[in-house]
Amino acid sequence: MFGQIAPTEYDLRFSLFGIPIRVHPIFWLTSAFLAWDRDGGDLRKTLIRVLCIFVAILVHELGHALVTRRFGWNSEIVLYFFGGYATSKRHSTWKDIAVSAAGPGAGFLLYFIINWSIPSMMRAGLFENKLLLDAVVFSLRINLAWSILNLLPVLPLDGGQISREFLCWLSPRRGMDICVKFSLLAAAGIALLGLKMGSTFMAMMFGYLAFQSYLTLQDTRRGYR
Repeated sequence: MFGQIAPTEYDLRFSLFGIPIRVHPIFWLTSAFLAWDRDGGDLRKTLIRVLCIFVAILVHELGHALVTRRFGWNSEIVLYFFGGYATSKRHSTWKDIAVSAAGPGAGFLLYFIINWSIPSMMRAGLFENKLLLDAVVFSLRINLAWSILNLLPVLPLDGGQISREFLCWLSPRRGMDICVKFSLLAAAGIALLGLKMGSTFMAMMFGYLAFQSYLTLQDTRRGYR
């Protein structure tokens, strides 16, 4: 989500469906921050939530990577900071939109699969286990929130990339400028909303993205001179 990340000797490495996957150590730290049980400080609950975040982000990035491979390019997944990325190549406007949309699409699919499984788990009495109940509820929230978040028209989120591709297709000369302005306004608005809601994380994250969009806007304008 925030660019190419250099590997470290502490990275966890494995592959799924022939796609190399690398997990940077900072992913676990930031996931623990999001997953921390602020009510009771239950370490077991926190660790299970970290696993739920790992699965949610991995499924999201697998959506990108599998569609990229479908279009004939190899892809690598890197999980880092509050998310990750799947490497890709430039295809065409509509193929790039499909690659960007595939991540949130995979997240929504996982959300509906978990939701669909709840009645069966209830009948089996699995929710008598409070840790499992918390894991299911947390997984629903993280998959839904992450998928919606990534569809916001803010660069470099998936929604911002979809917006960029579409606007540049409509207006090859001015599309990028319009996209970055929209990204700046949207990110700033969401950051202010985060402050109003008392969400420091949302305010800081989208404040940072607004600043990044501002810098990109300056570069874009210099390119038109």
